[in-house]
Amino acid sequence: MVKELFSFKLESHPGILLIDHLRKVSNIGIDIFTKNKLFSEYKDFMKIILVTHDLGKSTKYFQEYIRKKRSHGFMKNHGFLSSLMTYCLLMRYYDMDVAIKGLMIVKKHHGDLDNIMEELSIKPSEVKGYRNILTKQLETIDFNELNYILSEFDLDKLTRDQIIGAFDYLFEDMEALFYLEESSELGMREYFIHKYFYSILIYSDKASLILEDVNINKNRGEDLYAKLEEYYKRFGKSTDIINLNRQRAKEEVEKNLDNIEKRTLTLTLPTGMGKTLNSINFALLLKDKIKKEKNVDANIIYSFPFTSIIDQTYDVFKKVFGDDSKDVVKHHYLAKIAYKDEEDYYETEKSRFLIETWNSNIVVTTFVKLIETIFSNRNSELLKFNRFANSIIILDEVQNIPHRYWHLIDQSFKLLSELFNTYFIMMTATQPLIIKDSQNLVDNEEYYFKLFNRTRLVIDLEEKRIDEFIAKIQDIIDNNDKIMIVLNTVKCAQDVYKAIKENSSKKVLFLSASIIPKDRRERIKQIKQLDEYILVSTQVVEAGVDIDNDVVIRDIGPWDSIVQCAGRCNRNNKKGCKDVYIFKIKESGKVYANLVYGTFLISKTEKILQNKKEIYESEFYYYSKMYFEEINEDSSRDYSNKILRDIEEFKFVSVNNKFKLIEENNPYIMPVFIEKDDEAVELWNRYEELFEKYDNSIERYNKFLEIKDKFLSYVINVNARDYEFVITTRFYNKIPRENVEDYYSEEYGFSIDNDGTMFF
Repeated sequence: MVKELFSFKLESHPGILLIDHLRKVSNIGIDIFTKNKLFSEYKDFMKIILVTHDLGKSTKYFQEYIRKKRSHGFMKNHGFLSSLMTYCLLMRYYDMDVAIKGLMIVKKHHGDLDNIMEELSIKPSEVKGYRNILTKQLETIDFNELNYILSEFDLDKLTRDQIIGAFDYLFEDMEALFYLEESSELGMREYFIHKYFYSILIYSDKASLILEDVNINKNRGEDLYAKLEEYYKRFGKSTDIINLNRQRAKEEVEKNLDNIEKRTLTLTLPTGMGKTLNSINFALLLKDKIKKEKNVDANIIYSFPFTSIIDQTYDVFKKVFGDDSKDVVKHHYLAKIAYKDEEDYYETEKSRFLIETWNSNIVVTTFVKLIETIFSNRNSELLKFNRFANSIIILDEVQNIPHRYWHLIDQSFKLLSELFNTYFIMMTATQPLIIKDSQNLVDNEEYYFKLFNRTRLVIDLEEKRIDEFIAKIQDIIDNNDKIMIVLNTVKCAQDVYKAIKENSSKKVLFLSASIIPKDRRERIKQIKQLDEYILVSTQVVEAGVDIDNDVVIRDIGPWDSIVQCAGRCNRNNKKGCKDVYIFKIKESGKVYANLVYGTFLISKTEKILQNKKEIYESEFYYYSKMYFEEINEDSSRDYSNKILRDIEEFKFVSVNNKFKLIEENNPYIMPVFIEKDDEAVELWNRYEELFEKYDNSIERYNKFLEIKDKFLSYVINVNARDYEFVITTRFYNKIPRENVEDYYSEEYGFSIDNDGTMFF
């Protein structure tokens, strides 16, 4: 008997016994659950789903499959069987509502969360087939062995009849659907709690196999704060007006640490006032306070709308805190997959898991990674959902969240802060009215905005064609050294770049998403070394490029984008008051700004700018409030309310499909690899070799991660329908080396022949 008790084994890990796996998963999950100190009334629920999630692997079909004796098709599947076992045990501790939710979590622990109606319904014509499979699976289980495993976790025994009875009751008699329609406790609160337990389960399941004996303990908040204080001492000694007021703002924010009444906070300061380090300083102090008061280790998640800002900020954080990944890690699609601590570098699979599940004191990531996880149904994204518990989440440049989601974000952040003890710090120079009931960390934010008159907006909203626009700005170009021109579409920017370059003796440079990331990085370095240039760009420079210009010229955009652009002019306040020119460009009767941003935001911007010829930086705060009040008054909550209804009804797939920070309007937008140099040729060959060497997709992807950051530095997104490429059978299309000159210029990137291909 003893030999049989330990015979159940695991898929992909045939040397690991099932009971050992369940013990390890349970230990990891209960440790997370206990340390978070949330939902203590559900401790038995957490324990049961952790123990039962893989019990379906005890069938003869699965065991023969894992020993490679027979494939067995559907008969080897274990998720549904495990979920029924989970339901049977939960019914002995909780009511039917809790038991059904446990069933749903376990059923999809290897997949994505589905809408609840799909999870709890089987077509009448298919019930008999499901029951036959279930009966055959149960006939092959040694219940003595199964119940021995359960007894090791102090759980009750299971029988075949109980499991068959649960299936008949829930799916043949359709009681699961009847209960859902009449009695089930759904709603927004339950939606997020459901994802929290699901996240702990799937994280624990994967961590038990991937991390093995990796020590992922962090909690070095005091050390990190000491490093930040040392950094301030070394680099914060200047007594100019900006640094003096940065210090004043820092002290003001620190003072509010003991007066926090809400967990939704705002930090509104003008560009150049040190919001990044100020917010991290506050977050580290808050982390220490939470540790002392609640004995809970808080994570800090710092998020941005753009990857380019992440790289800049991460480099600053490395200077402050060092490069130990347990202290600081960055997570975005271009980031290198490398996790290291003071002792070792971790192999690719471990590094990927540790980075993607945010195992660090400070995580620097994107809005997409952060906010879409809140509303995602995908297993891969929800691995890190449990990290929201006891987190301090900083959202920098929060005005970039589309206004149709404001009400949804408002409702969700408030509830998440209550449920999970999560703090949200919304940070910007132009605070939008996203969170209706928040607490300001700066008591007199208007004071800081009135300090500066670094820039003046010069406004001309008479519509102009590109040739008229170029003629209008010629004198500005001739009479300044460092000029930045920001246009709304790549096509417009390329046309302006070519026209100016023909007639200017200055160095003319181009920057947009039509240029591969590798060339973009080199271009930015080049700009910073020049004393005289004309930079023609799209919006990629607004918040993501740390350069200081003598004058900025911009095609009209939303007010907050204009303010961001102004922040690239006279940034260090060393040249008096410099001008930021606002024009309105059209072509073939179409206003470029409307093509990119829609008419709603542009109309609100034009409303606050109407009849104005100039606006000084000291007035930006006033105009920002006016702009966001206009948006808040007229913007519809309809789209947010649709998602909120889906949340309340546990429609996980519907929520995921409706919430997209980056719209995917064009199905023909494809990633294209530009094979422009020898390094690119080598990287593409290595990419192709992966498909020859590795049949297993997981192993192949892990190997791809070793070259991913360099590979993606040659990738841009284009409208593939309009261009002929060498199309591969892989995910990426390619323009081969011999054809690069036909499509791609190192000067201005991918050639745009129509106006709808690329905007940024």
